[in-house]
Amino acid sequence: MELTRRHWWLGPLAVAYVGIFVGAGLFASNLGIDLLGSFLVTIVMAGLVSSWFVMIGHVVRSGRVTAADIQGSWFVHLVDVVTFGFLLWALREIGAIAFAELSYVAIVFELALLVFLSAVPEQIYLGSESGAAIFVESYRFVAAHWVEWLPATTALSTLVVAAMQIPFAPLAVVATGIAFAFIFISRGLLFLELTTSSRRAREFQRRFAG
Repeated sequence: MELTRRHWWLGPLAVAYVGIFVGAGLFASNLGIDLLGSFLVTIVMAGLVSSWFVMIGHVVRSGRVTAADIQGSWFVHLVDVVTFGFLLWALREIGAIAFAELSYVAIVFELALLVFLSAVPEQIYLGSESGAAIFVESYRFVAAHWVEWLPATTALSTLVVAAMQIPFAPLAVVATGIAFAFIFISRGLLFLELTTSSRRAREFQRRFAG
C-alpha cells in the first residue's frame, strides 16, 4: 500500500493509457482499412502495455519510479507483448475449432488459459524468458505456487470491480486507476517473493514474525 501511495500518479497514468488505446481504436476504425487499423491498434496496445510493465517493474524492483522513466518504455517489452498476444489468439482459434461442438470443454479450456497464463505479465517484466517460453514459465509458476498465487490475485482483482461501482463517475475513474496500480504492484511483489524463496522459508518467516 505504501508503494502505491508514493506512486499514486500511476493510477491516472493507467487511465490515460486506456484513453490512448480507445482513441487509437476510434482512429483506426475511421481508416476504413481493417488490416491496417488492426495492426495500428495492436502496436499501440503493445506499446502501452510495455510501458506499464516497465513502470511497475521499477516500483517492484527498486521501490521507485518517476515520470522520466516513461520515455523509451514503449519498446522494452513490445516484442514479448505482441508475441504473447499472437500466441494466445492462435491457442484460442485452435480451441474454438477443436471444441466447436463441445461447449463445456471449450469453457474449461478458456478457464485453463486464464489460470495458467495468469502470471504472464510478471513473467514478461520480472522473468528471464521471452517469446513462447513465457507461456511455459507461467504454467510452471502457477502449478508450483497456485496455493499462494490464485487466491491472492483473485481477491486483488475484485478491487477494480469495487472501484468501478463508485456512483460518482470521475471519482470512480480515478479510484479504478489507483486500484489497478495497486493490484499490479502487489502481484509483482508476490511474484518476486514466491520465486526467490521456498515455501518452507516463507512459513518459517511467518511463524517467526508471530
